Amino acid sequence: MDDKRTRADGSYALGTTRRSILKGGLAVALAAPFVNQIVKPARAEGSGIVNISNFGGSYGDAMREIWFDPFEKETGIKVNAGPGASLALAKLQALNPAGAEWDIIDLSDGAYFTAIEQDLLAPIKGNVDLSKILPEYVGTHSWAYVAFVYVVGYNSQKIAASDAPQTWSDIWDKKRYSGKRALNNVDTEAQSIDVALMADGVPSSKVFPLNLDRAFASLDKLGRENIIWGMSLQDPVQQIGSGEAPTGGIYTGRAIMGNRQGAKIGMSLKQGIVGSDYLGVMKNSKNKKEAFELLNFIATRGDLAAKFTARTSYGIPHVDVEKLLPKEAADIRAFLPTAPELRETAMFNDAKYMAAHMDEIVKRFQEWQLS
Repeated sequence: MDDKRTRADGSYALGTTRRSILKGGLAVALAAPFVNQIVKPARAEGSGIVNISNFGGSYGDAMREIWFDPFEKETGIKVNAGPGASLALAKLQALNPAGAEWDIIDLSDGAYFTAIEQDLLAPIKGNVDLSKILPEYVGTHSWAYVAFVYVVGYNSQKIAASDAPQTWSDIWDKKRYSGKRALNNVDTEAQSIDVALMADGVPSSKVFPLNLDRAFASLDKLGRENIIWGMSLQDPVQQIGSGEAPTGGIYTGRAIMGNRQGAKIGMSLKQGIVGSDYLGVMKNSKNKKEAFELLNFIATRGDLAAKFTARTSYGIPHVDVEKLLPKEAADIRAFLPTAPELRETAMFNDAKYMAAHMDEIVKRFQEWQLS
């Protein structure tokens, strides 16, 4: 592994998040107070209850089935879960003079590091056994409990495996590959800026701070006419799977699920961009003991981590997941956080940098599109 790669407990965070869940952070923040009027946290203090705010939907259902219900049965501690997780909710909880009502909040990587800076979270050291978690995913106040990767993708019916693109510079090779390229629109995230730099020869470990002039010059080399911008995380599945864009960027989980439904999408993990979510315990939680017991359960149960990965296609950076993954989920095995190729070449975004510069990046992107 590149020893220069920045760890999650340093100044760099693990980057990209599931835009289908988190896109429009303001909308989530505005919705959170109303959502949480419906799903009320239990108010008992230190009484065998832990309250967790997550992202709800099918993802929340998977967390309930695979993590929360078994935890309740084994410990007798009730898990009260509700949607509406966001940095805004964490800030509201920190202001509650009676203590946080939500003990744990599921946070994107950028929100997690901001929460640490604002002293909202309790440190995890000494409270959770993280010996089975890959060290590069471990931070000071939590760990990246779920990971997802943006990678080079291609239509395997149009491009043979022997000639498949492996790196972002391959995606930029217009002589070798004809047709459009599928890239994510630059709005709340900037993977397309990252990959433009790597395509231009910038090593993954040197992508930050972003050289925007070089990135947009790289996009110019590829050519606007050769790019189809995806407005959702599902768009590349359709674009690459249909052959509309034979190559481009795609999330591994989306591609795996698409392939299970008949898509023919190949992938390369080289220069993958790793993103993740963290479970943060509020510093003013009234149920810290129970909260850390739940986090310890999640960090140490490799069998359930493998089940969660099989159910959702999202990777868990637990060292035992690969060997415990069921046979029916074999299509996920090569794309787990433990994959040697990913560990050697992955790019970890600087979430602090992105939080400070995203407005500038979006403005430059919009100006570039209109130029």
